[in-house]
Amino acid sequence: MAFKLWERFSQADNVFQALRPLTFISLLGLAPFRLNLNPRKEVQTSKFSFFAGIVHFLFFVLCFGISVMEGDSIIGYFFQTNITRFSDGTLRLTGILAMSTIFGFAMFKRQRLVSIIQNNIVVDEIFVRLGMKLDYRRILLSSFLISLGMLLFNVIYLCVSYSLLVSATISPSFVTFTTFALPHINISLMVFKFLCTTDLARSRFSMLNEILQDILDAHIEQLSALELSPMHSVVNHRRYSHRLRNLISTPMKRYSVTSVIRLNPEYAIKQVSNIHNLLCDICQTIEEYFTYPLLGIIAISFLFILFDDFYILEAILNPKRLDVFEADEFFAFFLMQLIWYIVIIVLIVEGSSRTILHSSYTAAIVHKILNITDDPELRDRLFRLSLQLSHRKVLFTAAGLFRLDRTLIFTITGAATCYLIILIQFRFTHHMDDTSSNSTNHLHSIHLGD
Repeated sequence: MAFKLWERFSQADNVFQALRPLTFISLLGLAPFRLNLNPRKEVQTSKFSFFAGIVHFLFFVLCFGISVMEGDSIIGYFFQTNITRFSDGTLRLTGILAMSTIFGFAMFKRQRLVSIIQNNIVVDEIFVRLGMKLDYRRILLSSFLISLGMLLFNVIYLCVSYSLLVSATISPSFVTFTTFALPHINISLMVFKFLCTTDLARSRFSMLNEILQDILDAHIEQLSALELSPMHSVVNHRRYSHRLRNLISTPMKRYSVTSVIRLNPEYAIKQVSNIHNLLCDICQTIEEYFTYPLLGIIAISFLFILFDDFYILEAILNPKRLDVFEADEFFAFFLMQLIWYIVIIVLIVEGSSRTILHSSYTAAIVHKILNITDDPELRDRLFRLSLQLSHRKVLFTAAGLFRLDRTLIFTITGAATCYLIILIQFRFTHHMDDTSSNSTNHLHSIHLGD
């Protein structure tokens, strides 16, 4: 029985079924669309999800406002200094701005998310004309595993965080802990949406590269030119290693020699150009939809990473501040929070980097075909595609301020280290000023006593 339920759940024959995990978060208002499974198979905006998003955001604003009026915060429960009060205020301001951006773009820019899905449907129809079909079940299982992993990660993180606070004799109120937990949940859901949409684009870039690779294989087999075998090597060696081992002797299992791609490569290249153009439009829409929410997420992640590092160093340099509660709980709480935001940044970076990486393979394979073929019509199509590839490159940025690739990790590490040194210097300067002031007051009181 369980096996049959799993088979039914994991069955996916189209993009609508593959996006089922993404539609679950529509109940929270962060994916305000619904999949219409009628014969036309349309993606439409959802009024219910739009209303749920407004209620969700107003609930967060209410909890945030009450916690501000009461002066409660998770950081304030531990210790109070000028720097911690400044950091607490900064994190509050950044948090409300980030949540406003996330909900604003999710609700009022929802048509762009619908456009992303609709363009993916058009791309899949072109693939069908070429006799190809995406592995929708793999996409479904991938998104399901990502959603399950992020759900478990957040549940464990929030439960452990609350238990650490309780074990440290800190009992946060419902409003305070809700204000602390909701941003983590909403950030995770937005990152999950970003990973799902970039995975849709990445899987189609991968399929596009396989079409070009098949054309390259066909030309090598037709020419029977073993001396050209070095050109047969492809950029993604791990993905196509089985083809390298069976260079000439074994035909590809995926396509027959009578397939549309091999019989009419000019037509296939024309369709590849159309697919690449649509995929670039999809990636551009993804960037426009996620650009400001991701900017807010990365900004708040950077601030939490910076101040969590400072809190840990502050406790190490001045352990007397930990007399009220256990030091182990303190370090565990802020270390877990630090790891959580690092994981979020890594997920964003990897989601965009993998898509950019797969899109970059296309140009290399196109020029390998150009080096082999002598067909003038095919070469003309390839030159046009090469020109398109040079002008339309996939790139993800955060509001155009910085790129969302692996260089971002190095940038954040360097910036956090720099500002951490400044905070430590400010902390020592402030501590010396307080010591000097106390000494002056003490001497003045002695002088008055004499």
